[in-house]
Amino acid sequence: MKGSIVLVNDTDDPEITRSIAQERQHRLTQLIAALRLFSRWGYDEGEGFAGHFACRDPEVTNAFWVNPVGVHLSMVDVDDLVLLDYDGNVLAGRHPVNIGALVLHSSVHAARPDVVASAHFHSPYGRIWASTGRILPATSQDTCAFYQDQAVDHFFGGLPHTFEDGRATAEALGGLNTLILKYHGLLTVGASVEAAAWRYITLERACKAQVLSAGLGPLEPIPHDVALKTQRYVASEESACVQFQPLYDYIEHVDGAWTTEASRMPVVPAPTPV
Repeated sequence: MKGSIVLVNDTDDPEITRSIAQERQHRLTQLIAALRLFSRWGYDEGEGFAGHFACRDPEVTNAFWVNPVGVHLSMVDVDDLVLLDYDGNVLAGRHPVNIGALVLHSSVHAARPDVVASAHFHSPYGRIWASTGRILPATSQDTCAFYQDQAVDHFFGGLPHTFEDGRATAEALGGLNTLILKYHGLLTVGASVEAAAWRYITLERACKAQVLSAGLGPLEPIPHDVALKTQRYVASEESACVQFQPLYDYIEHVDGAWTTEASRMPVVPAPTPV
């Protein structure tokens, strides 16, 4: 339907139809909730510049909303978000944006039209595990979420600041949903903000379990067929969305001080006629 987004939802009503404005409101409020969660759990670690979460605009599909530099994740709200196109032109917003956020998310979103959201942070255990340059082994039900859906970007040339850097990251990710950036951090993507957020949270916790178990010696991996079956069950787009919902409810309960009203959503300028 022109002007609407149809979402598959596993309920008695199999389809939820939202207008473009309603879909934008949904994505941005989910994005703010995820950022507040990430701050509460220490994924930003106080560095200020490191860490960004982007989501594609449902109308201007070659542009994405992203958290800015200079606003703490615990305080970020929808009117702090910045809308950038793939060339770095600011379409909405008033804050500066990390150059790494531009080159990484623009490259990933351009290469993957199926991706609605992408999250990259230097969370504590993720960056420790990333330094091993290894994928996570399937040693628990939770780590099965990433079985055959993860890769490692072995190249590290310092802070990413060129579109070539971003394209290299997108190439390393390929068609997968999870990327471990050696010496750097983690990246997850999804067909919704909820899925990308849930994958990042689960990935960081899986890295934590792996790091804490290092003194036990090698862990016995789950057999291939069981790991694959588990991955397909727990980590589908639908499952990821469902599993993020109680996390949204939690941060809304303990925080909830962000804008959700439709009338206060950012305004996207109308495209200039050619």
